[in-house]
Amino acid sequence: MMPVAPTLPSSLSRSRAADTCYFALRLTGWLAVTLACVAALWLLFFVALGNFGFSATVLQLENFASRYVAADGARQDRFRLLFWVASAALFAGVAFFRRHSLRGLGAPAIQSSKETDHG
Repeated sequence: MMPVAPTLPSSLSRSRAADTCYFALRLTGWLAVTLACVAALWLLFFVALGNFGFSATVLQLENFASRYVAADGARQDRFRLLFWVASAALFAGVAFFRRHSLRGLGAPAIQSSKETDHG
């Protein structure tokens, strides 16, 4: 005879599912905002190179793109590595300053009330 694994009451399993979804949504939102901040910092970098003018910024981007395309494969690989390392450093910096918004991430989605569920 095979032992049967105990099952959780439906209200407890729904609560766990809700907590898991809450955690996933909060973490996904935090990651999305942090990545958006990194993209904004890259944009700010190119705008600063263009003296905060639109036409000069577009010229800087065109110059950058033409040099990247003209480079050989090894140099493009080094640039990609530099880009991802710099992006990771920017992500770490932004994440450091946003770390307080993660407080309470593991808290339950719905605070337990003192009432009992009668049905």
